[in-house]
Amino acid sequence: MGIALGHHIKTLRKEAKLSALKLSKDVGISKSYLDYIESGAREPQVDILVKIAAALKTPLAALLDIQKREQLEAAINKWRAENTEISDSDLRAVARTADGGLAIDEKALAMAQEAFRDSNNTTKLAEFIENEHLRAIVKAGAELTNEDLEKLRNVMESLYPDEFQK
Repeated sequence: MGIALGHHIKTLRKEAKLSALKLSKDVGISKSYLDYIESGAREPQVDILVKIAAALKTPLAALLDIQKREQLEAAINKWRAENTEISDSDLRAVARTADGGLAIDEKALAMAQEAFRDSNNTTKLAEFIENEHLRAIVKAGAELTNEDLEKLRNVMESLYPDEFQK
């Protein structure tokens, strides 16, 4: 769940020479809940993350970046597990159609672009994509306008018409 985030929080806490009990009191949560967070068994809500960042005197953006990265990785792994017939190098946003086939989901693509634009560090998020060509496309795609994305889609559609069935 939030293993990297929990590890990072625990490391920051130890560097600050705070006990888990002291940090939990400063944040206003139970020590057991902090233990769950630090072990990765629980992922804190944003309001708790804000309090943890303040108590540890660390930028909230750093904690949010770790959390976003983990959530994105978990979503990709879940998607891969559900779509084992598609190879890793063929990773793309898909949705099931009524006949059970795969089709590009415009809404999913738009949501992914928005998520990358909202991130303070698109490069970090894109690094989770193993295929170097796809990674470069994702990095560039975060900066493209809707008009440019439409042009790119038209080129891709002309190259791979079967993948863009409507």
